[in-house]
Amino acid sequence: MATELKKLAKMAFERLTSGFWQDEQNKRETTLAILAEQGADTAAAKNIMVANTKQQITAAINPEDEAMYTRVKSIFLAGNGESALSALIDQEQIKTMDDSARQRYIFNLSAKLQEFRERFVKEQQYSCQTTISM
Repeated sequence: MATELKKLAKMAFERLTSGFWQDEQNKRETTLAILAEQGADTAAAKNIMVANTKQQITAAINPEDEAMYTRVKSIFLAGNGESALSALIDQEQIKTMDDSARQRYIFNLSAKLQEFRERFVKEQQYSCQTTISM
């Protein structure tokens, strides 16, 4: 517990000293200026950008989830969203589980997939809004 807290504190200190927050502020200001020119909803964009920043920090803390999201994202981009759950299931691991463990595994995986799907949709919406030609 104490070592995990120290690790998180060290990561936070690195964000402060590396200029992470200044870069984020510059990106937000630039993006909001672009969206304001286009007449887009800047309030919604602010919320999306805050969520994006939180996601970057979460990804740094939990790289396994980020790797899984990268896999899910590639599945969605390929248009295979309906088969994403079956693509994520570790067949070797599931063979060794009893019925209740298998159900928990699939339930947890489907909850994670739903979270990733929501994140993907938000990212795609945000990406479309900010990539419109200036």
